[in-house]
Amino acid sequence: MTEAQKIEYEAQGYLVLEGGLDSGELAEFRTAFDRVSEDDSLEDLPNGDDRFIHLALHPTFFPIVHRILSDDVQIRTLCGRVYAPGNEGMEWRREVAGLLGVAHEASTLCVQVHIHLDETPDNGTCIAVVPGSHRFKSGLQLPDLDSVEAMPHAKLLKVEAGTTILLHGNLWQAQTRNGSDVTQRCIRFEFVHCWMRQHLPELSPESIEIISESHNLSQLFGVGEDFNEVAKGYWFRTIEGYPTSTGLPERRFSELKVAGKGFVPNS
Repeated sequence: MTEAQKIEYEAQGYLVLEGGLDSGELAEFRTAFDRVSEDDSLEDLPNGDDRFIHLALHPTFFPIVHRILSDDVQIRTLCGRVYAPGNEGMEWRREVAGLLGVAHEASTLCVQVHIHLDETPDNGTCIAVVPGSHRFKSGLQLPDLDSVEAMPHAKLLKVEAGTTILLHGNLWQAQTRNGSDVTQRCIRFEFVHCWMRQHLPELSPESIEIISESHNLSQLFGVGEDFNEVAKGYWFRTIEGYPTSTGLPERRFSELKVAGKGFVPNS
């Protein structure tokens, strides 16, 4: 993750990674996606094709997700989305709004990854965001609007095929209506911390075998002896092969000896 990307993500709450999938990868994932879609299994992507399992560690976005969340990163959800002509989109929301008792404006509990298999056509559906809103306090209410586009300061993220978008879970986000005659396809991940609950489908024996061949995939999908039962090492298992990350923003803690004893100068 470059310094420019760090600054942009911290300031805006999202990143747009153009060309996340090259033309060959794009063709492969479109074919796999359509086949799984025909079986009505878009909520079951990990079992539909092992390409979607290995996609979790794609070098375009995973090192950035790891840097944002920390070494204990794990997958919460992996699914496919189809936006047919006339799809009404989604109203403004915060993905982590249901997680209570958290200062979300100072925390990073979720990073959403949207991998677009099609470009945004004229009047097509696209993600809308309010830049910087991931730092809004949770008590700030979303306005009652007649349309997604009516949100003040909203930005519509229209993309080329193969583009990957990363969103902070606390960012104000929405999805516009698909007013075009083109169907759009998207692969969506949610990454969280390993101590948070996952919402993945039950993995098939074949998928578990593939995942178990990789330490990092095992951590991301919650597979392995540390995860089959409540294990002593659960809280301490971490991603390997990447520079150690404590997440963004950099986590700093007061010394225990000064906690509750007023203020001390910064050093």
